[in-house]
Amino acid sequence: MRGHRRPRTADGGDDGRTRDAERTKARIVRAATDLFMVLGPAGASLDDIARKAGIARGLIYHYFKTKEALFEQVLARPLADLLEQHLSFLEARSLDVDGLRQGTEAFFRFLSRHTELVRLIGWTMAMRRFAGDVAQLEVMRALFARMVRRIEEAKAQGGLRADLDARHLLVTILDLCVAWHLGRDEWIAKLAWSDRDPRELDEERLAQILDFVTRAAAPAAATPSTPTSSSTPPTS
Repeated sequence: MRGHRRPRTADGGDDGRTRDAERTKARIVRAATDLFMVLGPAGASLDDIARKAGIARGLIYHYFKTKEALFEQVLARPLADLLEQHLSFLEARSLDVDGLRQGTEAFFRFLSRHTELVRLIGWTMAMRRFAGDVAQLEVMRALFARMVRRIEEAKAQGGLRADLDARHLLVTILDLCVAWHLGRDEWIAKLAWSDRDPRELDEERLAQILDFVTRAAAPAAATPSTPTSSSTPPTS
C-alpha cells in the first residue's frame, strides 16, 4: 500500500520544508536584531550574524539580498507595531489635551516595551539615514499628516491653543520620548541616580513630559476681568 504524500505548498515544497525555512528566517532576523542593537548595522557583519544564528553565511542570501535588506526586515516588525498602535489611537479619540496626553503616554510606554526599536533608532540616527523603504516612508508621512490634521481639528474646536504649531508640537513630543529612552543610562550616570530604580525614573520622566504637553497645548484660560477705574471706589 502506497504511503500518503505529504501536502505540498504552491511553490512545490512540502509543509515541513516550509516550516523549516520560516524557522531559519526567524533565527536570522533574531540574531541580526541582537547584533544590530549592540554593534549597529555597520559593525555587525554577515559572518557574525550567521555564527549567532547557527547557519552558513550563504544561507542568509537565500532570504535577504543584502545586509541593508536584513536591517530593514529587523526594523519592520516594531515599526509595524508602532503604526498599528497609532492608527488605532487616531481612530479612537480626539487629539485635544487629554487625547495628546494619552497618546504621549502610549508612545512612551511602547518605547519602554520595545528596547530593540529604541536602540535601532539610535543607530539609524547615528548613521544619518532614515529607513530606505520608500513605501514605508510614505506610510509614515501619511500617519504624521493625519496626526497634524487631527491636532488642527482640535484647535478649531477650542480644545487646544489657537496659536499652537501642530508639527512642532508633534516633533517635540516624539523627541522627548525617544531621547529619554536613548539616553536614560547616560543620565543615570551623570545625575548620580545609580541607586534609583530605572522604572521609577521612567515614571517620573513620563510625568514631566505629560506636564509639558498640558502646559504647551492647553487653551489659555479666561483671565478674570480687571476692575475699571469707574468701578474703583473713590478715595477720601
